[in-house]
Amino acid sequence: MIRIFFIFLSIILLSPAVGQAEESDRIRGARIYLNSGNPEQAIRTAERHLKNADTLPSERLGLLSLIAEAEDMRATHKHFDNIKAAIRAIESVNREFPDNPKAAEFRWRRAWLQWKAGDSKRAVTSAREIISIDQQPDNLRRAWLLMARIHLQQEHYAYARSDLLQYGLQVKHKSREQAIGMAWLSIVDQGESRPAVALKSLQKIYQQWPDIITGEPILYSTFIHLLHKYDKQKQAFELAETFIKQHINKPEAASVRLIRADILATDNSTVPLAIKEYGILASTQAETAIGRKAFIRKLMLDTRDEQERDKLLPSMIALKKIADTNQLSLIEDEAMLALARLWTRIDEPSADKLNSPALQAYARAAISNDTRIAQAASKEGAHWLHKSLQEMLKREMWLKAVSIWQQYPQLRPEPRSSQDLRLGIAHAMRMLMLFTGSEELLKALHKENGSNIRGQRAMMELAKLWMDRQDKDGVEKIMRWLNRNEFTIYRPEILVTVARIQFTQGQHEAARQTINTVHAADTALESRASYWKIKAEISEALQRWHGAASAWREYSNSKNADQHAGLNNQARSHFEAKEFAAAYKLYSKIVETKRDASWFYHAAICELKTGKTKQAIERLQKLASQKDAGTYSSLAKLALANQQAKILLGAKP
Repeated sequence: MIRIFFIFLSIILLSPAVGQAEESDRIRGARIYLNSGNPEQAIRTAERHLKNADTLPSERLGLLSLIAEAEDMRATHKHFDNIKAAIRAIESVNREFPDNPKAAEFRWRRAWLQWKAGDSKRAVTSAREIISIDQQPDNLRRAWLLMARIHLQQEHYAYARSDLLQYGLQVKHKSREQAIGMAWLSIVDQGESRPAVALKSLQKIYQQWPDIITGEPILYSTFIHLLHKYDKQKQAFELAETFIKQHINKPEAASVRLIRADILATDNSTVPLAIKEYGILASTQAETAIGRKAFIRKLMLDTRDEQERDKLLPSMIALKKIADTNQLSLIEDEAMLALARLWTRIDEPSADKLNSPALQAYARAAISNDTRIAQAASKEGAHWLHKSLQEMLKREMWLKAVSIWQQYPQLRPEPRSSQDLRLGIAHAMRMLMLFTGSEELLKALHKENGSNIRGQRAMMELAKLWMDRQDKDGVEKIMRWLNRNEFTIYRPEILVTVARIQFTQGQHEAARQTINTVHAADTALESRASYWKIKAEISEALQRWHGAASAWREYSNSKNADQHAGLNNQARSHFEAKEFAAAYKLYSKIVETKRDASWFYHAAICELKTGKTKQAIERLQKLASQKDAGTYSSLAKLALANQQAKILLGAKP
């Protein structure tokens, strides 16, 4: 009896084991196909077993899980072109067996498949489901990192940073996992215009865990781009070489190859290799921005030694076409910079050209969002602009100089290297009565230079501006500055300007006192004419005719003086002083082409006063009959009437 009991107990205990073995055989048979890389046969085998009526729940779970794995493999092999079957299989097993051991892994695979297939919206939803259901640190890390990468793709950097901060809460300090999060955070830093911070972070990670960077094309390529940006070309080139060998088929490879070609192009010995690499990119990436950049750079290398217009013209046409077909893009900016450089080979800065093609191209490139292009265009364009403006200012082409200055603000040279140029532009603006713009430039120059020579020159120009603008407080402002800068070398010239302002304001005696504090020998030769002119005008206003005549004589002998005006005014001063003989002598020196109605009248009066009556009357009669003589025709008639009256009264002529 006891023996029968043990036999019965053995049968009961062994029955489940036999069933389990049969189930394992079914699953194992399907898995053989899966492990051999034949997911289709694995799926068909598993589905056939699922139709068996004696399939137990545990075996059904195993078969459904295997189908999900096989569909996952099939979707991956087909580059995620169609993931619907895989998603359906994953959702089926998790729906029927929500607590199965692989549920968390299947949820992760669903999110991953959706992301790789480009369905970011569903991928985020799946990742959030993982975060809400699976509280294990490993699962949370994967979900948060996936969401961060999705938000980085969408350039939602604030969301990506938040995701990575959540990721960081699930990792240990100074661990490899923390380094992974910091590496992706560097992509956020770059996207938020903090490239220096991004580079520093990636360099630190690369030193300790280089495979974190090199194993992920996005991180690897970003690291190379940042090294190139900050002129660490040796390391950038070495890493680019390794990247190309490791990730040649990745989307990021093209931009890395472009960087490699750019570095090769900086060395004359490797220029042929750069041209070859640019050519490959221009051909294989023809419809992309990288391909167009490569085409532009190859074109510039191909023509690097060419100076003839006819040979450069086809390249210039090609660049113009690229710019026109890629407007409002970095391609247009680079094409315009290249076009400007070609223009500088066949053209020269000139004061005779208001619309320089080189300046126009540089100006368009200088506002690029690419700092490399903008800086190069600004620097080269500023040099071209500087030379053009200097020639215009030298030739006193005030309107053209100011027009060019205002037309190309993005090409203006740096303040420190263009102080003389800005002073010249301020002077040109003053000559055109553009007082506001001139004053802004001059005040900035004065502030930058203080009491040094340039600062004093700026102040002298400001004084002239206040004079021309007739500022009521001009004298007060100038004298206040002179009191603080008593020993300025421009003191004589500035005091001459003060005298001019006082004269203009009708303060003739004050103007005389001011001008008398200045000696002609103390003024510069260029300012000597202005000194004698204002001194003469003040003397005239005060009816000091002898002083006026003397000042006008000195004026005529000064550099850059108007010889005719000086001689005419000197003669008029003698005329007003009743010194008719001296006046007539001076009037006689005036060339015939300059003898207007005023000259005929004054010369005739001098002749009357010095006994040349017949000649004077003839001159007055001729002047009186001229219809275009104006006032002097009337004065001539009056003089003739007076002379006739004297004759009738018996007076001596």
